[in-house]
Amino acid sequence: MTVTRTPAEVRVAENHLAYPGWRVAVVCHIGVLTGFATVFIYSFSFMVKPLGQAFGWDREQIARAFSLAAISVAIFSPFIGKLFDRFDPRKLIAGFMTVFGLGMASLALLTPHLWQLYANAVLIGIAGTGTYQLGYARVIAAWFERRLGAALSIVVAGSGVGSFVVPPLVAYLLATHGWRTTYLGLAALPLLIGAPLTLLFARTPRAGSAHEPARAMRGEAAEGLSWQRALGSPSFWLLALGVVALSLSENGALAHLAPMLSDRGLTARDVAFTASLLGVASVTGRFALGWLLDFVKGSHIAVASLLAAGAGMLLLAHARRFGAAAPAAFVAGLGGGCELDLIPYMLRRYFGLRSFSTLYGLVYSTYAVAGAIAPLVLGHIYDRTGSYTGIMNTFCAVTLVASAAMLALPAYRYAAEQTDSGDVADEEPLAAAG
Repeated sequence: MTVTRTPAEVRVAENHLAYPGWRVAVVCHIGVLTGFATVFIYSFSFMVKPLGQAFGWDREQIARAFSLAAISVAIFSPFIGKLFDRFDPRKLIAGFMTVFGLGMASLALLTPHLWQLYANAVLIGIAGTGTYQLGYARVIAAWFERRLGAALSIVVAGSGVGSFVVPPLVAYLLATHGWRTTYLGLAALPLLIGAPLTLLFARTPRAGSAHEPARAMRGEAAEGLSWQRALGSPSFWLLALGVVALSLSENGALAHLAPMLSDRGLTARDVAFTASLLGVASVTGRFALGWLLDFVKGSHIAVASLLAAGAGMLLLAHARRFGAAAPAAFVAGLGGGCELDLIPYMLRRYFGLRSFSTLYGLVYSTYAVAGAIAPLVLGHIYDRTGSYTGIMNTFCAVTLVASAAMLALPAYRYAAEQTDSGDVADEEPLAAAG
């Protein structure tokens, strides 16, 4: 016999704004904006000098906190990713967001004991692992098939938007209220915005619902390779190589951006504007390249992203005035932010949904390890030589070389279906055996 779907069961095309997945993507965007990838990462460099002045710590000692947080992310990303593959990401993310916010607030209570700074950094890194794109990408991968690239670009743009919102906010709070109040203000973002919105609205579609584009949601029923098989694929390691190269230049520069530019005579206002411009470029690149991912081979976008990031960071390493730093930051931002679109999109296309978050966690671990090493190395080199230029040149060269390796990536294993089952917005008959 023939039955007709009720209005609640009607599929709405992913290309239509009425598709509920787009509203979920906006909520995930706000979640990323208020999480570790933005609140901690983009505020850290502004705290280097205030903490050094308050407690007499040198830059290498302070940079270790950034590295410890990044190492914690690296260690725990695969394990937390496995949790996201098995359980409801929404509730897990909200819990991690709460702990992360409390960790940021506790930085306001720092004393001259370095172990306290380092212990806070580890807590922030562990909790922060559950607040960056890892969990939110799992939610979005369950909602989208044909427009996955565009949807992911909205989500990961949260860190880009945060990168030009957080620096001026931090600069203002530091100038008017001091560093302790600044940490409390930053903690309010995940505690009062990120956690509640995620818990209320970042839902995945119910299995079997009309809005479930993927053939299966989670567990053994989901399509794709196991994480063990994926690790045997050259594609996985090529993606990891590109991510490591980006992380070295990007995170090294971000952790030391404020002191690096201020040492060269740029004012605090110019430094904040340069950091914000990098964020604007990052957002622009993520939206544009995320949209292109649905139409252009990801390996070609990876090449362009690495070239832009490497060239931009190289120019930034040699910038001696605001007129040179601003365009360099813009070029670096265009390329440097795209890895957040590329990682989840290409993992979905090469390995499917079965172990999506576990693999994302593993790739992000390589990103975090490189991100932990880079600031520490830059701080050490600066303390020894008084300059960041030589080591930045080396990191940028690695990024440019890695761009060529992306051309070896093969065709997608799990390409988007050519016929979008959600393209029918009206009720359609559903055949059923009777």
